[in-house]
Formats: sequence, structure tokens, C-alpha cells
Amino acid sequence: MQLLTNREFIEDLHRALASAERRVLIQVMTFDGDASGLAVADLLAGTARRGVDVRLLVDCFALRYVSDRKDTDPSVRDEAAETKAMFDRLRAAGVAVTFTQPFGPVKFFGLSRNHKKLYVVDDHAYLGGINISDHNFAWRDFMIRTTDPAIVDALIQDFARTERGDRRSVNTTVLTNREIEPAFTEIINGANRSVVLASPYSLDVGIVKLLGQARAPAKAVITAQQNNYRWLRLVEPYIWSRLARAGVELRTYPDFFHARFLLADDDKLLVGSSNFSRHSFRCNQEICLLITDAEFIDGFKARMLADTGPLEVDQSAHQRGAGAVWGRVVAHFYFYVVIGAAKLVAPLSPALARR
Repeated sequence: MQLLTNREFIEDLHRALASAERRVLIQVMTFDGDASGLAVADLLAGTARRGVDVRLLVDCFALRYVSDRKDTDPSVRDEAAETKAMFDRLRAAGVAVTFTQPFGPVKFFGLSRNHKKLYVVDDHAYLGGINISDHNFAWRDFMIRTTDPAIVDALIQDFARTERGDRRSVNTTVLTNREIEPAFTEIINGANRSVVLASPYSLDVGIVKLLGQARAPAKAVITAQQNNYRWLRLVEPYIWSRLARAGVELRTYPDFFHARFLLADDDKLLVGSSNFSRHSFRCNQEICLLITDAEFIDGFKARMLADTGPLEVDQSAHQRGAGAVWGRVVAHFYFYVVIGAAKLVAPLSPALARR
């Protein structure tokens, strides 16, 4: 098992695709037709032309948004058109392209995404949080590379289930969908010494409550200094103040990060696609890996915690007054109303798109 940063993963993936002999399975939420995406697409097309079985699962989000902007935004309109043309070229080259989780009428299923990120090339696999795009390749993130036959087989089987529209959850070393939240909760509640939760999007009152009740004396949350989703910025000061009052240390990285992990007592490490939020747990399709290898965890800590620093929290009068009240309202409305409704709707959403 090997920890790969963005650049290490990109280089390893390119080498693997160029030499693939039997199969390539890739599942991502976004796959943009920018320089990074087109480079991977060219490798996939070339691999398929060599007779390798190349299969691609992409969430319908990629057909509506590129570079985190709506496809009708003038600044990304050309890229959006190139993205759709890229998928057509991949199909023409023999790549089996399937789109997951359609949005439905008036985006009725918009909050129910297939958020998994996994890559299988022959007999090794990668699992983590990296999609295929310029900005995803630039953000701080990581993938776990593994040749463990049990893990690789579990990822192959999960890919096959998703490809045929089967959303049943898996509970082994690999965890998917509805099995992730119970494992996440058990890890936090079972920690006796320390808990470190890293996610740029784990901003909901349910997670705050869980961390506040955790018995581990040392608790830390690593989050983004400024979220890339504007509306989440409204709730950040409220959530941060709640965490601080619960005795949770707030930390961040010097650049924007997309990495997610839960580390407990230095002997349990949960990684994968999940944002570790109630939205992620209850509305999305996700995949995670539970790691208990002590040597790997020591190396992971040395690399992933080395350059974190204290989060700078805005203590302005606005954030203490009207801003704090507004943040509290939005946080509770999002958690209890929006996510509650999305959870009810999620089982009704189609697993696969017709495109």
C-alpha cells in the first residue's frame, strides 16, 4: 500500500494506462475536457484501441458543471462543449462510458451524487479523492495505491455493481454508501486518545455534535481556510465557533486542499471519497477504505500532518453579530431541512443515465 500525492498519482496513472494489458476501470464524479482531462482521455482511447477492456463511470455532474461552474457560464462554455465531445470520442474509440445519477426534472435529484473515485489498472488500484481535471490535479489531495488482491477485487466488484445500477452497500475493509457513517461514528466514539478529521466540506451540526461528545481528549479538525463553495462560507464561522467551544482544535493547510481522512488513536485511518458529512453519508454514493496498518499510518501522519497550521478565524463584529446569527440559521436549515429532504429523495433517484 502506498500514499500518492497529486503529482505522484498523475505520473503513476499515466504510466499505468500506457502499459495496461487487460483492464482499466475508472470511476469519478468529474472528468473535465481541459488539458489534464484530455491527456487522460487520450491515454484511455489509445489503451482501448490496443484491445484492453476500458470502462468509465462518470457522474452526470460532469455534463452540467466544468471547473466547478455551470456549463452555461460564458467562461467555461467552450470547455463544457469540449468535455461532451471528449466523451463521444472515448466511446468511438471503444471505451465503455456510463453516466451515473441523473439530476432529474428541475434538478430534483441534484443533491444525490455518485461521488466515488476509484481507478483499477490490471491488478492494482487507486482509491481516494482525486477527480480528473486541471483544478482537481492542482489541489492538495492524495490517492492510496494498492495491490492487495482482496481490496482490488472489492473495487472491481463495486465498479461492476455501480455499472449495472446496483447501489447495495459493501462492508469489508472497503466500505461503501450506507456502511460508511456507522464505521465513521464507531471510530470517533471508540477513540481513547486522539481524533483528527480532515475535510474541506465536513461542515454540519451533526458532525459538530458527534465530535463534541467524543471522549478522546485530543480532537482536531483540518478544514479549508476558505471553502470553494460560496454558500458554505456562510456557515463556517458558526461551525468553527461550535467546534472551538467543544474543545476541538482547528487547523488548515497553507493551500486549498481536497483531501479527506479520519485518523483515530494513530491506529485507525479511514480514507476515500466521502466528505465525512451527513450529506455525504446519507445522500451520495461513496467509497472508503479502512486502514489499520501501523507502519502505513505512521508514514501517512508524517506526510499529511507535517505542514498544517492553526486556522485563522475571523473575529470581526460582523461575525459575532448578525453574521453569526445568519450562519446559525443557514447551518441548521441546511442540516435539518435540505439534507433531510435530500435523504428522502435519494433512494428514488435513477442510478444510471440514458446518455
